[in-house]
Amino acid sequence: MQESQALQKLLTSYHEGCLAHAFLLETNDQEKCIENLLQFLKVINCPQEFREDCTECNLCHLIETRNLPSLVFVSPETTTIKKEQILELKHLFQTKPTFSKYNVYIIENAECLNASSANTMLKFIEEPEDFILGFFITNNKENIIDTVRSRCQILLDYYSGEENHSIPKIWQSIALNYIKEVSVAFDAALLYNKDVLNPLIHDRKELLYLFQSIFDIYHSLYLCKITNSSLDDSFEDLRFLLKKNPDYFLNKMNFVREILDELNFNLNTLLILDRFVLEGSDLS
Repeated sequence: MQESQALQKLLTSYHEGCLAHAFLLETNDQEKCIENLLQFLKVINCPQEFREDCTECNLCHLIETRNLPSLVFVSPETTTIKKEQILELKHLFQTKPTFSKYNVYIIENAECLNASSANTMLKFIEEPEDFILGFFITNNKENIIDTVRSRCQILLDYYSGEENHSIPKIWQSIALNYIKEVSVAFDAALLYNKDVLNPLIHDRKELLYLFQSIFDIYHSLYLCKITNSSLDDSFEDLRFLLKKNPDYFLNKMNFVREILDELNFNLNTLLILDRFVLEGSDLS
């Protein structure tokens, strides 16, 4: 499954104890978006501490197969989502969930809410119970009725086509070595930039490959840390970083995002690499 930044933000909010009660997700692939949401729901509903290989309960299976009673999907009947569907949802969620921590509703193609069904949602959104979470999924947030959109936290959940998303594997290897170099030998990292990395990078595309790979590695380590899942064998040389707390990885990811944004107007490779070393060291 291609993980998204929206999933990362949801997990971060949950672990920081500041999870909103209603989210509007704009996406170009609703099925992948829902797959990521199901993964998120496994983590937050786990009665103990989530592990991908856990066999102690049937909760993950119920979520994966969409058979959990406290997980309700609402989709358009013909071309609209009707008021009666929302009334039924509200009736189902009058009581606390039995098998999970949250009652969760997922509104697919939320732009199909009409004025009547949207108005029926309002009190549900405005005065939520602590145990209710809602997700509105759409391909264009501007098509969502204002009264609903303004009451949700908006997340963008976009996926690249495989031909565009694919990064040559060599760049993951380069990024792994670079993270290790910066983390354990800071004093030599600037020389590493000049003598090793700078000669390897010939254009903006390769610089993007490097920093997107760095971001993906920190993201994977972050998820490994907060979910107690197994570390990928290819990351073994970075196992020592798992001693860090989750905020370490979040800070690193936010910093790498800044650098990726900077690549839109600054293509001085060595300056960017040196910034990664010098400013990134303060995030340790």
